[in-house]
Parts: sequence; C-alpha cells; structure tokens
Amino acid sequence: MASGPGWFGRRRRRDATASGHPGLEARHASDTDGSAERVAGLPDPLPLLDRAVTVLLVSRSDRYAALPAMVVAARVAFGPEVDVRAVGYVADASPRDRQQRGVPWVREDPVDGIGSAINAGVAAGVGRVLVVVDSTVGVTDQDLQVLVPAGRERVAQARVWTSDGGVRHGVRLLRPGALPWTDDGAQQQRPQLATRADVADAVSETRLAEGIGVVPVFAADQPVLSMPGAALVPAPCLPDERMTLTAWTRAVADRTGNDPVVTWAVERSAEAGRTVDAATVDAFTAWRDRASDASGSAVAAGPPLPPWGARPVTPVPAVARDEDRGLTWSLKIAAPAGAEGDGWGDVHFAAELAGALERLGQHVSIDRRDAHVRDDDDAADDVTLVIRGLDRVPPNPASVNLLWVISHPDDVTDTELRSFDVAFAAGPVWADAAAARSGVPVRTLLQATDPAVFRPASLDPGAPDAGHVVFVGSTRGAARPVVTDAVALGADLRVHGPGWRGVVPDAALGAPSLSRAEVARSYASARVVLNDHWADMAAGGFVSNRVFDVLASGGVVVTDEVAGLAEVLDIPTLAVARSRDELAALLDPSYAWPTAAERAAVAEHVAAEHSFDARARVLLEAARAERARLRP
Repeated sequence: MASGPGWFGRRRRRDATASGHPGLEARHASDTDGSAERVAGLPDPLPLLDRAVTVLLVSRSDRYAALPAMVVAARVAFGPEVDVRAVGYVADASPRDRQQRGVPWVREDPVDGIGSAINAGVAAGVGRVLVVVDSTVGVTDQDLQVLVPAGRERVAQARVWTSDGGVRHGVRLLRPGALPWTDDGAQQQRPQLATRADVADAVSETRLAEGIGVVPVFAADQPVLSMPGAALVPAPCLPDERMTLTAWTRAVADRTGNDPVVTWAVERSAEAGRTVDAATVDAFTAWRDRASDASGSAVAAGPPLPPWGARPVTPVPAVARDEDRGLTWSLKIAAPAGAEGDGWGDVHFAAELAGALERLGQHVSIDRRDAHVRDDDDAADDVTLVIRGLDRVPPNPASVNLLWVISHPDDVTDTELRSFDVAFAAGPVWADAAAARSGVPVRTLLQATDPAVFRPASLDPGAPDAGHVVFVGSTRGAARPVVTDAVALGADLRVHGPGWRGVVPDAALGAPSLSRAEVARSYASARVVLNDHWADMAAGGFVSNRVFDVLASGGVVVTDEVAGLAEVLDIPTLAVARSRDELAALLDPSYAWPTAAERAAVAEHVAAEHSFDARARVLLEAARAERARLRP
C-alpha cells in the first residue's frame, strides 16, 4: 500500500516468534493444570465509571513479558492514576508463565481465550472510552493517545502490520455468510515513519480524520482498538481470535449506530492461527442477510479451512454477467471419481438435473468428491448447488450457495444449514423441524424423475419382469425388510442389483446391474415394484426417487411407511405396507390396481409436477433471487 498523507508508522520491531514462521503464533504443548475458565456475559447493568479511559491489556499466558512496558505507556499517556488492567488467557493450550510484577492483574489465573479475557477485564465497569490491546502489539503512549479520541463515538482499530509484511486493516464484508476479508497474506509497502511532532499534531481530535486517515470498515479484527464504554456488549467466546473480535466489534458498532473505522498504524509480532469450528461458522453466517460493504466488488474463494469447510474471500474485479445467457452452475455430489462412483445414484440424479438446467439455458458442471473445492476456477461459478448425500461440502463464497438435502438427513447439522444462502430438503417433515431448530428457512423440494427415461410403455407380456414383483437395488450389506417379507410370502419375486446371491432364492435373482433404460422397462412391465427407505429418511418424509421413477413409468409401487406421504403423494398407484399382512394383500395377484389408462394419467401428472425440469425451475428462481440480494 502506498504511503500518503496521514499515514504514520513506527520502526519495525524484530521480535522472533517461537514457531519459526514470522507472525504466526507457535502452538505449544500444554503446561497447564486443569482447564482455564470460560467467562461469558457481563454484569447487567455494566457499571460505567467516572473515568475518561479504561485501558485493558490482554495477553496470552506465555507472553506476559511485554506487559510492564505497556502499563508504563498507559500511565505516560493518561497520567499515573489511569484505569489500566491486565488479564491473561490460554489459547492453543499455551503454557502459563508467572505473572509479571507491577502489572495490575484482574485475576490470578488466565481465562479461556481472548473473548473470556475481555469479559473478565471489563466486568468491574469501564470508563467513557475502552481501549483493548494485546501484548503482541507494540504500542507506545502516542499510539494509545490516538486510539482514545477515535473511539469516543465508534469502534476504532489501528492498522496493523504483521512481522511478515502482511496487513490487518480491519475487515470488510465482501460476501454475506462468508469469512470477512481481512487482507490475509497481502504484502504491502510499509508506511513512512512519522516524526514526534507529526504525531502530536495528529492526536488533536479536530485533526483526526484529516491527519490520520480514518477509513470505515465492517468490523475490527485485531486486538488494538477502542470503543465507547456505554456501547459495550459481551465478547463471544470463540476459538478463533479474529472472528471473536469481528463479531464483538460489529455488535458494538450496531449499538453505536456508527460503522467502525481504522486509523493510525502499529505493528504486531505474532497472531493466533485460525480455528474455524461450528460456533465460528455460526458467527459469520449471522450476517447472511446484511448488505455487503464492498459495493461493486466480486469475490474469489480461498482454500478450505478444516474441519467446517469455511473459506476466506478475496476481492476481485466484478465480472458482468448476462443472466439471459445463463449462469454457471457447479453441482457437488458425494460420489467418488472414476468407475468406483459411476454406479452411485447421486451420479444419475445430478446428470438428470444438469440436463434440466441446461434446457433452461444454464451452464452446468458436476463435481464429485475429489473436486468439491477447485483451486483453479471455482471462483468463476455463479451458483454452487450441493446435492447433499454422504458428504458435507463447504459453501463457495464466490457464488450463490444452494443446499438440497436428498438423503442422510441425520448427518446435516444446524451450522451447515446456516452456512448456505438457501436450503432445500426432499423431506417436508424434516424440513419443518430443521427450520424450527436452526432458525433459517428450509424449503421443501421433493426428489424427482426424468420423464424422458421413465415413461409408460406399451404392455409387453414378453418383457422379462412382466407379471413379477420387482425390486431394484443393492442389499446395502444387510437384508432389506420389504424383500425379506416378499420372500417369506412366496411372492413371484425378481430382484435386480448386486449382493443378492445367497440372500434371496436363486429363482428370484435378476441381473446384478441394469441400465437406466432397462430399469424403466422393468418398472413399466412389473406387476408391482417394491420400495423401502432408510429409517431417518422415512421419519423425515424423504420419498425415494425410485417412487417417482416407478410412477412416471406407469407402474405401481408398494413402499414402507413414510411420514407425511399422503400429503405430498396422494396417488392411486402408490400404496403403503405397514406390516407383512398388509404387504400380502397388496401383492395378491387379485388386488385391484388402477387400469392402464389410469396409470398413464398418473404418469402424466408425475411427469409434469415431479420432473427434474420442474425442480430446475425452482432452483433457478432461487439462484437468481439470491444473486440479486447478494449483488444488488
């Protein structure tokens, strides 16, 4: 960053870091006995002291050595009676050093994390301006004097230069629901040094904006900041330092009614590594409906951050899109690459949905498990659609993020739901419960069929499965009750799929695999098609796509009980068997199923209402609405 009027700096400190990597805090083995206390919340009401300023010094428990000099700086800046305090905190299992003499400690023992340190440090009340500085930040009396007037009416953070030449100049919200941009890794030109006379002149409140270059930001992300004491709120106790400070200072800013600013320039010898967990993800997804503060900017996604898959963003020039010519979509599925994944149901599901989107003029690619995060070009995606099966997939901050839960709903957490711009689920019962639990809307979007593949065929008495009770699917490594019951009832059963030899009678064995066209022919010609569900899917109302395929083929299907099934599919060619006796009645050759004409009418209805084309229209509408919201 080029230096200019109002930029003031200090001579670079040559502090070494224990990690061997400049600017990155080392992770030590723990020397602690027991756990540090987590301090959440503040007294209500918080005492407001009759003091101009409170200086709170926070320090990781193995970095106390800098505190005595910082206490002296505070007393030089504001007088010997200044309200200055210190709190130690444990982070990354840091060892606990002896507390330094001459430091006004609030507690004898360190607390758990920087959020707890802030809450513990201010619990006795604060003055009209609160200044918070970490022991890794090199500050003098001059620096503290600059921070106080800047923080009288709003949050103010000093610009921070890290020892590796990076910058931390506050954060911008480039993309709601993604880690705020914080200049990660940026190499910038250091500011020119200022004379002491320049500093003294700039400290004047009337010259603050002109002399120091105050710049609005979304929030502060570094522990060298000030704010009005009357606007104080509790700091969140998150494992990630930057998100703790960002969430805290944004909440304070919302109380003041003024955006935070960055001003001045200081140096920091080390900072904590990033730790992204469920609580951290929830902190930034709380801003999913807040407008970006980077008007006209697009973003590029950074690398994933385990274990929760959150990614930082970096601003890039905005790219104009002609939406009439179609958006670029990436469909993320759990199937592995290569032959191993080719037979997965997710692959067929995604391919048929991709075809439907392309018929709407969209440009679609399908990313299997190994390509959920593409280092080269995933920032070019306009829409990321996660078809949620076995794998959790990180949202892409550069795009609109849609989640469609079609299976394994018990694996989907509230944090995951809150991470996406729009969440859909193929089970309406689960969708309603998940929305109530997570606090975000979860829209019902049932599974679907492809009428180009599954359609009524002319009655063919010579078809291999004509007149049979048919099941198509694997054993899942265990007996499937609907098949076991059909065998026990002596049904004229034909089972297609892998793993059935030795599980069903040899006479019932069909093909170990079928093409999609062969599956459609089997469904259309069978006397009855059997279907079942995983327990969590049945409880959540997730209707298998096999049901839609059979109905679209003009077939009849008997399934196990699914919560809310009658509300979404009240169809005469679909029946539920709740017991072996009910199954026996439905498999009896004399059972009066609808006529061929009635089955064809059902198939026509299913093709219109439950096709991938119908689902694609819903998804496209949602994607366009979210793009308009995120990039107004």
